[in-house]
Amino acid sequence: MSATRDLVLANLSWPEVRDIAGQVDLVLLPVGSNEQHGPNLAINMDISASYEFCRRATEMAYPRLMVAPPMPWGVSFHHMNFPGTITLSTDTFIQVLLEVVASLREHGFERFLIVNGHGGNIPAMTVATVRVKEEIDPLFIGACSYFSFADKGLDEKHDMTGITGHACEYETSMAMALVPSAVKTDTLAAGEMTDLTYEFRGTLQRYGVTVPYRFDEYTTNGALGDARKATLAYGNDIIDSALKNFVAFTEELLAWSPAEDEDA
Repeated sequence: MSATRDLVLANLSWPEVRDIAGQVDLVLLPVGSNEQHGPNLAINMDISASYEFCRRATEMAYPRLMVAPPMPWGVSFHHMNFPGTITLSTDTFIQVLLEVVASLREHGFERFLIVNGHGGNIPAMTVATVRVKEEIDPLFIGACSYFSFADKGLDEKHDMTGITGHACEYETSMAMALVPSAVKTDTLAAGEMTDLTYEFRGTLQRYGVTVPYRFDEYTTNGALGDARKATLAYGNDIIDSALKNFVAFTEELLAWSPAEDEDA
């Protein structure tokens, strides 16, 4: 059996890009952030994980999927009270994505999927897709978060029932499976969560209400949940199922966005 191959734009020469462009159906645009993850994970967790997820997807679907260079910074103003966090303004984040798509379209690529690894990017990347559609109008533009593709019921299977969402047992388990170098094994700690997290945050989530609280208002050490409960088995279940579902989704996506010369 031949070795698996990934398809990473940044690793190619321009002649290689030219030669493979006709075989690439969808360009993945990994976005994330460089922001604090408490004592549990490295600052680069979100972008490293979204990039690695995309890279593995290109292995599974070679050469149909290609991953663009990752955008290392995201919309992370709510983490700025923790040292090391770097944030872009929403407008800058959107504009960078717009110009990346415009550049790649000029080279003949026509379908793009933003693959996100940071919750704070979701409102901005949604607007970015609208801007790309209005101003560039490629054959396809969409946005998603890689962790949304995981099978349901895995929390219960692995007895994870805490308050999760950042540098917690869920994210730390994903890191163990995707980017183990990001895990700070010697300092894993439970989140030092405030009353706001235990009480009003749950009400906001129940009704889908968005309030731009800063993260230090939720947790004094920058983490939620309890990363000490994280396991590689849990992380593998999350990532393996997410990759399987993601690649299947891209196949359906392509069926619904055929090129003009593929139309019946």
